[in-house]
Amino acid sequence: MTGHPPGRRPWSMTRRLTAWYAATAFGLLALAAAVVYVGLAHTLHTEDARFILAKGEELQTIARRFPGRLDMLRDEITFESAMPALQSYSARILGPAATPVAETRGMAGVLPAGAFPPVGAPSLERRAADGHTYLLFAQALSDGQARAAQIAVDVTRDDDVLDVQLVLLGLVVLVGTVVAGAAGYAIARRGLAPIERISEMATSVSADRLDRRLGVTSWPAELGQLAAAFDHMLNRLQESFGRLSRFSADLAHELRTPLTNLRSTAEVALRGARTPDEYRDALESALEEYERLAGMVDRLLFLARAEAGAAALDLQPLDLAEEIAATCEYCAPLAGEAGVALESVGGAPVQADRGLVRRALTNVVTNAVAHTPAGGRVTIVAGLEGTRAIVRVRDTGTGIPADALAHVFERFYRVDEGTGDRRPGSGLGLALVRSIMELHGGSAEITSAPGAGTTVTLTLPVDGRANITPP
Repeated sequence: MTGHPPGRRPWSMTRRLTAWYAATAFGLLALAAAVVYVGLAHTLHTEDARFILAKGEELQTIARRFPGRLDMLRDEITFESAMPALQSYSARILGPAATPVAETRGMAGVLPAGAFPPVGAPSLERRAADGHTYLLFAQALSDGQARAAQIAVDVTRDDDVLDVQLVLLGLVVLVGTVVAGAAGYAIARRGLAPIERISEMATSVSADRLDRRLGVTSWPAELGQLAAAFDHMLNRLQESFGRLSRFSADLAHELRTPLTNLRSTAEVALRGARTPDEYRDALESALEEYERLAGMVDRLLFLARAEAGAAALDLQPLDLAEEIAATCEYCAPLAGEAGVALESVGGAPVQADRGLVRRALTNVVTNAVAHTPAGGRVTIVAGLEGTRAIVRVRDTGTGIPADALAHVFERFYRVDEGTGDRRPGSGLGLALVRSIMELHGGSAEITSAPGAGTTVTLTLPVDGRANITPP
């Protein structure tokens, strides 16, 4: 089990973003400070090395041009070390026995000859003495006298400069990190303000306040899609709540009629003594209402299972021509009684649930027959269109008004004939048809015009693939 330790609250996004801003600023400033410091140290050390090597080259040039002239080497050392600009410079000339023969005044007390690296050492050396730091160098002189030169440069000032720069850069990193953290906090608060508004809106939504919307024009581009998705969700919720409310009202209305009939029948039967035939008539009337209620409950249960993805399909190879023929045979007595001709054309092979397909076809055909005047015709045409099988049920009936077409697949919806009376039936037939088609991965559509008949188009995938979760 994962989660936060007891008593410890998770960080808010504002705190996290502030911490990331501060950490990023610290890293960048520290890197920049390190580059500046290393670059400055490298520059100072390089200049010191160039200076001491240049002085060594000057002594080497004098020794080479004037061999044996110790006085000239001594004058060079004395003259340059006396200059104010070269107070940090010291030099010493060693004789053949490695004994000092000339040196800068006071050099012996601070940097004796033994403190220097051996003559001909490959690199310069740093050494601390008398509270100062010196850069030391030794080289042999080409004067034919086996002499050598020792040169020292006081680099204490460079080290002091580097120490001061290190403190200043540290302060810059510290202050920059604090400023970046404060700025990051302000930016995070301002940037996350729209999310807080969305959160407040989401908190204020309830079953009786589904009409609120965020809109998409007042949000940053990154949150516009979230706001649109939130509004779309509210639209779906409002539509679902409205549909549920209408469904509850329609269900109560539909149940009230058979229940009222049953109660009336029972009350009439109990008002006085009745003959056995009268009691039989009462029971038969009640039985009809019971059957109507049972059929309604059965259809509602199937629709509920279909919407929940819990309706199982028994897919098997079917020939739609055979299924349509069986449907026409079943509906023939009803059509004959209504004086409506039935005919079928074509067919198509599909993978589908035989019982559900026949149920859908029967609902559509009986509905077409019921709304076609005597002498009319109901035609069922089936065929393949690409990878889908299409069944069109056309009638020459009264048609459906345009404003009703969008609702005919809704539960309990029945078209008003224009006289104030709705068409007979429970209003569940076409809703059941659409659920069956969608359960198979297909669809159900309807086109109609008053006085021009109606066409219901059923679509089924040939390969029988359906988006359904088995129970």
